[in-house]
Amino acid sequence: MNFTTAAPVNNKPTQPTVGTVKKLVNGDNACYVTLVDDKGKTHNLAADFSICGKEQAYLNKKVRLSYQVANINSPECQGRVPCNKTKRISLISKMEVIGSRTATLPTIGTVKKITNGDLLCYVSIVDDKGKQHELGADFGICGQVKAYLNKKVRLTYGLANVNDCQSAEPCGKTRQEQVIQKMELVRR
Repeated sequence: MNFTTAAPVNNKPTQPTVGTVKKLVNGDNACYVTLVDDKGKTHNLAADFSICGKEQAYLNKKVRLSYQVANINSPECQGRVPCNKTKRISLISKMEVIGSRTATLPTIGTVKKITNGDLLCYVSIVDDKGKQHELGADFGICGQVKAYLNKKVRLTYGLANVNDCQSAEPCGKTRQEQVIQKMELVRR
């Protein structure tokens, strides 16, 4: 698996702030984190060395990330320490485990968007408290946009096997995830 050294400082806005940790690996220049965001996209990020070695605390858990700018050895060094060449990048400086995903899934909400993705159908729901949720759903739901868009619905979830690869191409690895399996219109 290829790990990148995280996005350069000027690309900071594209870095995810929330996701599920899939892998932690100690590298030469940083701790490398494989993170899957709420849309199913995989990110290979660099983190402070203090993050590695805490697999039990973070692995397969949803986390909130904080970043800081740091100097690391330049990739040109290729293991030579010290090499006197550095690169400024944005590193994950803090990881905070956030509540159990199943406990925060809304059961009723208004559908704002339904999008067909590579791994799942994605549904944007606003709950009764006004909080927006980006959720995975069964692909069959994407075929019913007109029936549900801007309507209040009751959601039923179930475990589904989701492709757990670096791309949308099948690799033989899956992960289980709670996804919307059924939506019913709520009569007012």
